[in-house]
Amino acid sequence: MSTHNKVSGILTDAEQQKIIKNIDEVALALPFLINLTIENRKKMRKMGAKSIEYVNLNLQGAQNFPKALKVGFDSTEFKNDLKLYNSLVPVAIKLQALLESINDTILAAGSDAMIAADEVYAELKSSAKKDSNVKTLVDQIAKRYSAQAKPRVKAADKKA
Repeated sequence: MSTHNKVSGILTDAEQQKIIKNIDEVALALPFLINLTIENRKKMRKMGAKSIEYVNLNLQGAQNFPKALKVGFDSTEFKNDLKLYNSLVPVAIKLQALLESINDTILAAGSDAMIAADEVYAELKSSAKKDSNVKTLVDQIAKRYSAQAKPRVKAADKKA
């Protein structure tokens, strides 16, 4: 294997299925989760780090001065929404960190595999000069190698 190996690990089918089952259990523990369309996301008023104090102060106002609000305003739902937000943020941070590690590991494992494949291809090309059986395989690999090795032309490069 290449000396450029960035990651080494094995994930058995049983372990993979257990992880997927655990993720499904987490999803079941969050039955209120929703999925928004891209359009819905664009239209929504968003709360970020700079907005938290604004929202907290308004919640205090709703709780301390309920008569100042229009009839039917649901202060309890407002409080529950903020509590849910505050409860989910640490979960999201933990999951985002895990997902980033998974994505980085996928990238590294793919890179390791590509480098190893390049090394094997180079050795097989050398052996193909002496062995016609190897040459047949190398010819098949060459078709795939040339297709994936073509330089990608960016839009900015086309204008130059």
